[in-house]
Amino acid sequence: MKTELYHREPYAVEFSAKVTESRKDEIVLDQTLFYPGGGGQEHDKGSINDLKVKEVVKENGKIIHKVLGHMLREGDEVKGKIAWKRRYELMKGHTGEHMLFSSLKRLNEELELVKISISEDKKYLIVRGDVDWDMALKAQEQVLGWIEDDLEITEQIVSKEDPQLDEIRIKRERITDDEVRVVRIGNVDASACSGIHVKSTSEVDFLIISKINSAKPEGDWEIEFMIGNAAKQEAAERSAQFMKLVTLTGAQKGNVISSVENLKISKEQADAALKRYMDSSLKSIQPIDIGGIPVYAGAFPEMDKKICTDYVNLAVKEKCICIIGSGIERYSLTIACGSDIDIDCVKILNEVLAEDGGRGGGKPNFASGGASGGCGADIAVEKATKIIQMSLT
Repeated sequence: MKTELYHREPYAVEFSAKVTESRKDEIVLDQTLFYPGGGGQEHDKGSINDLKVKEVVKENGKIIHKVLGHMLREGDEVKGKIAWKRRYELMKGHTGEHMLFSSLKRLNEELELVKISISEDKKYLIVRGDVDWDMALKAQEQVLGWIEDDLEITEQIVSKEDPQLDEIRIKRERITDDEVRVVRIGNVDASACSGIHVKSTSEVDFLIISKINSAKPEGDWEIEFMIGNAAKQEAAERSAQFMKLVTLTGAQKGNVISSVENLKISKEQADAALKRYMDSSLKSIQPIDIGGIPVYAGAFPEMDKKICTDYVNLAVKEKCICIIGSGIERYSLTIACGSDIDIDCVKILNEVLAEDGGRGGGKPNFASGGASGGCGADIAVEKATKIIQMSLT
């Protein structure tokens, strides 16, 4: 603890120290402000004697500063300086994470914290248990209340056997020292933590949950959040997008979610109906006989390319040829045939598309590609059909 200035003086920026160990690209100091990382919080950055500190790690109880190309020797006096803006961002983010998980835990007692990651670019926690947006927004509202209440944050070093550890959040299997650092946020959260925190919740300023993603298999959910000015900017952008959505849907502000849910259901129903129509249209294609081989050819300007591809893959399992076009401003063309039919689909496809500056690729019995504008899907299908007719007869 004597060397760990970052715990005793978390708001200090500069410090003096003496080199106790020196080796290539690494030094150990008798005291340091550089936090080596831990508790999900990234290590500090900065400089020692104006040399960039690339990384800080703690190994076998020693804090090792990685300083590339240094010429320092044991006994040298040095001046260190941490990147304060970055450090303060991580301090606020770590405190915000404590509050956010504590609030989520109040809403779901079965929730388990799996992982924490606090960096400048991204702050998130991974949990195991049920979480949804309704629950997350309630937790967010509670955290904002704690920030406004300006709760005091205190730290205490206790023995690993101290009975109060039974009443706080702690993963005992991860404790390797004889002493435990307990961080308390007012009366709303208490946990064992090696990270660096601010002195009061008001310093976090603002917090917003930005994403909730699946975290399988590591956990169930990854909850990403933002703090301070970045969180305020995100909230302002969301507010503007929400008001635009209100205008687009014509709904009242309190009914926007239900209106969007209804639109989603309507779209799903319309998509399903359109797919049924497209499937029916494709299946209604009547083949023409060319050299004793059935050729299924058709152009469908508004047809989805995937539906066309699925149809073609299924059709050419029989001894036949398929020529299907789709699209309007940019059209797609697919040519395929049974494996026992001797035509080069790729060659025919590119011969047709070349006239419109398009191209495609594939295999001799299955090729697809597209072109912008030009003759369009109808004419492209006709041209491909004529080329195949000449090839087979």
